[in-house]
Amino acid sequence: MKISLSSDIGKHLSLMVLISLLGMVVLLYVVFDIFGNIYIEEKRNDSLKLTNTAVSIVDSFHRLEQKGEISAKEARLYSINTLRSSRYSDSGYFWINDLQGNIVMHPLMPALEGQNLIDYRDVNGIKPFDRFVSEAINGGGWVEYLWPKPDQPDSPTHKVSYVSLYEPWQWVIGTGVYMDEEAAAKNQLVLSSTHIVIIVLLSLIGFSFFSARQSARGIANFAIRDPLTQLYSRRYLNETEDRFVREDLRNKNNHLYILFLDIDHFKSVNDTYGHLEGDQVLKIVGSILRQSTRPQDLCVRYGGEEFVVLTLAKSDEDALHLAERLRYKTFSSDFESGTKITLSCGVAKRDKDESFANLLQRADANLYLAKKNGRDQIIFK
Repeated sequence: MKISLSSDIGKHLSLMVLISLLGMVVLLYVVFDIFGNIYIEEKRNDSLKLTNTAVSIVDSFHRLEQKGEISAKEARLYSINTLRSSRYSDSGYFWINDLQGNIVMHPLMPALEGQNLIDYRDVNGIKPFDRFVSEAINGGGWVEYLWPKPDQPDSPTHKVSYVSLYEPWQWVIGTGVYMDEEAAAKNQLVLSSTHIVIIVLLSLIGFSFFSARQSARGIANFAIRDPLTQLYSRRYLNETEDRFVREDLRNKNNHLYILFLDIDHFKSVNDTYGHLEGDQVLKIVGSILRQSTRPQDLCVRYGGEEFVVLTLAKSDEDALHLAERLRYKTFSSDFESGTKITLSCGVAKRDKDESFANLLQRADANLYLAKKNGRDQIIFK
C-alpha cells in the first residue's frame, strides 16, 4: 500500500513554512492548531485505511475458502491469527466482534473473547459495541468512546475507532487511535521554540505517513508470509503463479519446474518430541529452502509439513540437482532431538500449454508416489 501526503496537507504545510519564515509567532501557533486538527483527522483516516486493509486480508482468506484450497474453519482461523499478530504504533491493534456484540478476537484482552458486550457502557454511558454494529451495518464509520490503553487497563481513555463490516462472515472489524496521545504531542510542540516546532511538525508528518506505510506493509507481509518458516504462503503462490507461467512461455531457454516436498514421518516427530521440536524442524527446513534456492525461485509453505518450490531451470538435471540438494541438506542437518529428517519430493516439468493447476497436481502426484515407494526419494515423471 502506498501512503502519501494529500494535497490539502501539502497546502497547509506550505502555509506553515511561509508563516514561520515571516517570524510571526502567533500565526505559527494558529497554523500549528490547524495542522494539529488535520494531523488528528489524518490519524482517523489511517484507522479507516488500516481497517479496510484488514478487511481485505480477511477477504483473501475467504476467497481461498471459496476456491476449496482451505476449509471454512481454517479461513477464519488464519484471518484471526493474522490480525491478532498485527501491530502498529505503540498502542495500535485490531479487534473483531460479530453483529450480536460477541467478541470474536481481541489481542490484548483475550478474556473478552466469547463475551457479549452489546450492552456494555463506558463511564459516559456510551454503548460502543452497539454503535460499532450500527456504523458497520451502515457502511462503516467512526465511533468515539472511552476505552483503556494496553498499559493502563484501569484508566479508560478517549478513543476514536473506525469499524467496517465483513458481510460474508458478519464480522465487525475495527481499529482506532487514543486522542490523548495526539493532544499531548500537539501541546509539546506548542511549548517548543519556533524552529523546534517546525522541525517537530515536519518530523511528525513524516513519521505519521511512514508509520502508516510500514503498518500496511507489515499487514501485507502477514498475508503473504508464513510466520513460522518465513517462506511465502499458499495465497502468495496463487497470486504469482501466472508470472512463472509467462516467464516459461517467454524464455525458451528455461522451463518451469515444480518441486513438491513433504517431511517424512513428521507426525511422529510431533508425537515423540512435541510440537516445539516439530516447529523447529519446520523452521530449519524453511531455512534450507531459502538458502539453497535462487532469489528468483519461489519457496512456499503449502500447508503443514508440505512445501512447494517453483524454479525456472535450463534442464531436467538442474531441477533434479536442486531437489537432491534440498533432500541432502535436510538429512545432513542437526536437529535438537538428534533424529534424522528426510524429505520426499515430486518434481514436474510444465508441458506446452499446460495450466499451472495441472502442473501442480502432477508434482503432487509424483510426491505421492515417492511416499508410497518408501519415502526419502525424488520422483520425476
